[in-house]
Amino acid sequence: MTRLTLFFPVLMALLCNSPAVLADGFGINATRLIYPQGAGSIAVTLRNTQPTLPYLVQAAVSPNPNSRDASPFTVTPPVFRLEAKSESQIRITGNDASLPKDRESVFYFQAMAIPAAAEPTASQQSANVSATAQFGVGNIIKLFYRPTELAADSGSAQKNLRFTRVNNGLQVSNPSPYFVNLASLTFAGQRLKLDTPAALMIAPFGSHTYPTTAKSGAISWQTINDQGGVDAFKQALP
Repeated sequence: MTRLTLFFPVLMALLCNSPAVLADGFGINATRLIYPQGAGSIAVTLRNTQPTLPYLVQAAVSPNPNSRDASPFTVTPPVFRLEAKSESQIRITGNDASLPKDRESVFYFQAMAIPAAAEPTASQQSANVSATAQFGVGNIIKLFYRPTELAADSGSAQKNLRFTRVNNGLQVSNPSPYFVNLASLTFAGQRLKLDTPAALMIAPFGSHTYPTTAKSGAISWQTINDQGGVDAFKQALP
């Protein structure tokens, strides 16, 4: 039990130094997840494209990408072995009784992995060497809980953002009950920075102000849709 409890924090510390070859081998076959209200569960597939290397995987859903705080979602199985050149489907089950029904809620599906330990070599055994370094890899994607009675749809939310020139920049408002994820935002030929979580994703009925000195001109923006693709829109601000 102690080993499993320590697995996640140790793994997160190792992620900063993960070799690229390992990152190429382990991944999630999705860029985002939608959990509809009333769904008994949804499935997500994890893959290991390494030719010979298996992984020990730990998966969970949390309310914050940088923590393992409890959430209304349970992952089954939470820990498992993913063999080389294989895929494994796991299920996410939700208890949505406490979640708002007038807007989306966002959570984070985290899948973390370390390579399975290899047997010590003959030279290591003869030298009485027992310590090994195991580098971990991880993937985190958003999970959106979506109530069934929301007005319009997520595509309309991305298209119908509202733009207002304010003293310190361009205010972008989201009047919809859906989260809107931005891939790019340009105003009067100036590409605005999407350098914070609040700038990248505008919450339902929320807004964000992007610093700019431009007063008027064409606005173009790209959003990430439910399938993980990119949609483009344009509008003029007089």
